[in-house]
Amino acid sequence: MVCDSVGGYVPEIGQDVSLKNALEELLKCMLRVWCRESQALKKLGVQTTESDKRVIIKREAGGEFGFRIHGSKPVVVSVIEPDTPAESSGLEIGDIIMTVNGRNVMDATHSEVVRMAHSGSDVLELEVATTCNVLAPQIGRSGTKESSVEAPICAGYLWRKAATSSSPDKWVRRWFALRRDNCLYYYKTDADSQPVGAVMLLKYDVEPTLEKRMHSFAIRKKGAPTLHLAADSDEAAARWSTIIREAVERNNQAGTWLDTSLRMQQMPPCSIQRPDCFGYLNKLQRHIRRATASSGWSRRYCVLKDAALYFYDDANAEQAFGVACLHGFRVHASAPNSGGRKHAFELEPPDPTQRTFTFATESEIDKKRWLAAIEYSIDRWIKVG
Repeated sequence: MVCDSVGGYVPEIGQDVSLKNALEELLKCMLRVWCRESQALKKLGVQTTESDKRVIIKREAGGEFGFRIHGSKPVVVSVIEPDTPAESSGLEIGDIIMTVNGRNVMDATHSEVVRMAHSGSDVLELEVATTCNVLAPQIGRSGTKESSVEAPICAGYLWRKAATSSSPDKWVRRWFALRRDNCLYYYKTDADSQPVGAVMLLKYDVEPTLEKRMHSFAIRKKGAPTLHLAADSDEAAARWSTIIREAVERNNQAGTWLDTSLRMQQMPPCSIQRPDCFGYLNKLQRHIRRATASSGWSRRYCVLKDAALYFYDDANAEQAFGVACLHGFRVHASAPNSGGRKHAFELEPPDPTQRTFTFATESEIDKKRWLAAIEYSIDRWIKVG
């Protein structure tokens, strides 16, 4: 057995492992080394690479920084709250935190990093290793965010009322796109490919709210947070209100989002555009019929898209054999019912009558990648309702 410089295991030639598994181990080893590259280069007096960056987050007195982390040694940014200092700082989902206010935290536990972040200072300086273009494919665009294949029904800038207690009257400008799945997505800018929020337009009401702001309107539903929006003119506000009402009516009649998910289930994994995460997961089978081992665990290729997780027999499958809609689920980094399986985690449903999902990855870094992606994919839906 050979160990790399950061304690990872690398298979020796001749061991009973496939070439694919060996390459996966090599990638994981390279990722761990890459995370420490900036620190090593600094000691040698060499300028750091563009992959690493310094982020400064300033919060209001008594307020929040606006992000959450997963895992330990190292910790990974899993959630960035909308309309918070973290969102405007340049911090990204999947960033590996290397230092906090100048202190190396690559070998720090989750609780140690949290204590350092909340040590009293309202200014947080982080050095991070960005993984968003390493662990997921880059999205090519020809000048615009939306491709001609997936052109939105309507898109443009609107003002969104911030839902923070520290700034109750703050409005932020965001790029909104109503897509053909009858869901309303919003982005920080028109150049972004990943939304920071989304709302499934089902059983909502749209009404003007001129008492809030000129050209403003609200999207309301009982039991869900209200989304307050404003346009730059009466004409734009009327157009958006009409288009959103029409999308609500289509969803009420046909369940378009569910239809879209079922159609995507008939597609091969490579055809799902802009997935939130993809790769192999070990899934604990409650019914042993589909399991590939007597232990009850099966290895499935999975694609995560808009809080829906599609299951395939392998990466070359023609279609998914199942899909789990994870809206409202909670993500747990541990799995008490996994039978001691390493790198296991659990997805808990909002309704106790629904099924709990238990998964396991092949490594801790892969687990952190999936935890961050799943939480992000779910979170941007339940934030608005």
